[in-house]
Amino acid sequence: MLPLNPVIPSWLAGVSCVLFTVMFVGSLYVIPLGKVPADKPEWLLKTMDRDHPLVIQQRFKGILLTSILAIMYLWCMFAYTGAIPTDSPLITRLYSFLAMLGLSLPGNILKLVNHAVIPLALVAILFTSPLLMTYLHNELPFQSRFSWTQNKQFLFYEWIGIRNYIVGPVAEEFIFRACMVSITAFSGASIRAMVFGLPLVFGIAHIHHGYEFFVKKGRTRQALMNAALVTVAQLVYTTLFGWFATFLFLRTSSLIAPCLCHSFCNIMGLPDVGSIVHYGPWKKWLYLALIGGMVLFGLLMRPLTQPSLYGDPYSSAYWPLTVGK
Repeated sequence: MLPLNPVIPSWLAGVSCVLFTVMFVGSLYVIPLGKVPADKPEWLLKTMDRDHPLVIQQRFKGILLTSILAIMYLWCMFAYTGAIPTDSPLITRLYSFLAMLGLSLPGNILKLVNHAVIPLALVAILFTSPLLMTYLHNELPFQSRFSWTQNKQFLFYEWIGIRNYIVGPVAEEFIFRACMVSITAFSGASIRAMVFGLPLVFGIAHIHHGYEFFVKKGRTRQALMNAALVTVAQLVYTTLFGWFATFLFLRTSSLIAPCLCHSFCNIMGLPDVGSIVHYGPWKKWLYLALIGGMVLFGLLMRPLTQPSLYGDPYSSAYWPLTVGK
């Protein structure tokens, strides 16, 4: 475990978080497209939206570059400030660095399984009502109306699915959780500041999707209004999820749970609460599942994220050192 001494000035940690955000969002637009078909006119290339395979591949390159630069920046920052003692052997410093980024694994295989199973079960409780609606439609995996080839949210082998459920969650959790938490933890920031403050940056970083929506819908006045509503809804949703993901990262000292929960939430999407009124006799049960799921999620969040379930003194880098068990 690392001692979280406040060796990095608060202003520098804040500037670093802004820098990571600018790098992440900027990389989605500044990296040029790869090889494009010769018969594609220039005007057509400019109209490609975020779901075009060439655009997705271009953004993957930008995200990879951003992640590499962020790692180099943090390594230099931690070495310069003494966050990681420079008099330790290189392998020790490297392991400590990876632990701060949530990239170390517990030695106990059962605790490793806990990283994947328990947090997903906790989030599934929150989505009890949407899952019940899907069940009533016989559209859960292995039910009669479910098809692995027709249910697009499960097409992990297509570029959109790879982006939404693999690369996107992993990249965002690495930058907005691992990188930002690690540097703010060494600035002396409180748990509350990290849990509730950093996700605001995460939410703001998604505002650019509103502009993409506005452009895609024709840049009209109605498109602007719809884009504004979409932006506000996404800002609230991503910030709320960011609170939970940051809390989860601090409690488990690992990126495994935040990444898996992020992917699950992307698959589920925003709960369609308004459609519950159309479920006839199931309506009251769906409302009960909605409210009960939220209450149970809140009650179980702390006991099911107990640090002792996920790590040991060699893999838990955050919570036991800052606020105890």
